[in-house]
Amino acid sequence: MRSLLVSLATLAPILIGQRVANAALTRLKIDPDQSTVSAAVAEPAAMLRGTAVGTFRVIDGEVSGNPANTEGTGKVRIVIDATSYRSDNPSRDRAVAKSLESEKFRTIAFESSSVVGVVTTRSNEGTAIVIGSLTLHGEKRPMTVAVHWILNPDGSFAGDGEVKFNYEEFGISVPGFLFGAILAGNEVTVRFHIVATK
Repeated sequence: MRSLLVSLATLAPILIGQRVANAALTRLKIDPDQSTVSAAVAEPAAMLRGTAVGTFRVIDGEVSGNPANTEGTGKVRIVIDATSYRSDNPSRDRAVAKSLESEKFRTIAFESSSVVGVVTTRSNEGTAIVIGSLTLHGEKRPMTVAVHWILNPDGSFAGDGEVKFNYEEFGISVPGFLFGAILAGNEVTVRFHIVATK
């Protein structure tokens, strides 16, 4: 009986691998209603005022790849409405819109060039490093993002993670008050939850 169990345990990964190897390229559409993107920046006089957090709306995107060869075929594209920033402070929202020049540069986009370091921690879950570029304020810069991913039983994909960067590198001015005497932080922390479905 024990030898039978050992044989099954040895054979199972091979059979699963063959099934995955036969999988075709999968394309999933990002669902804006289930996806969220937030941005956190230290307020001017942060010791007193803390960190400002606002959200953006995802408007388009796609996750694609062959599950048998994620590192060779995996791709991600995400498009965000730059005019959609909202926080708990309308005055801050206007300041962010002014800094982003969102009426001129109306979208923010991330597009991957490669997926590396894929680690499967469970049969349908793991981590990966997504390398690509972020276009923000009309400027395109390289960006690397660590992602925790889940493939759900219904075939949908969910990816979570965060990335920090200096937004001045995209030509964005740092908001402030008292005529610019006190400035906000120049580093933004972006957190995301992306859901893609068939």
